[in-house]
Amino acid sequence: MAHNWIAYDTTLAMAEYVAESEGWIASEDELSELFDAEIAPFVIEQYGEDDVTAMNESFNDWTDTLCSDGELHESQYNAYCYVGKWSN
Repeated sequence: MAHNWIAYDTTLAMAEYVAESEGWIASEDELSELFDAEIAPFVIEQYGEDDVTAMNESFNDWTDTLCSDGELHESQYNAYCYVGKWSN
């Protein structure tokens, strides 16, 4: 059965639909939660919990890699910000 892609008004909405269907990162909240679980502990260990610049830089570097590796669609990469536990 064909999917009605016209129902999605943006590339971001389409990317999120596909990501959710495939079990990939499908939202800004999910991306931030994954960062908090997998990356933030290393940033805190090295720079401390209060280094907002280090946290933001690490999030940006990490999402650059996810996008380059095809794990995050470019429209998600361009739209999502860090909204996790240590966001300012």
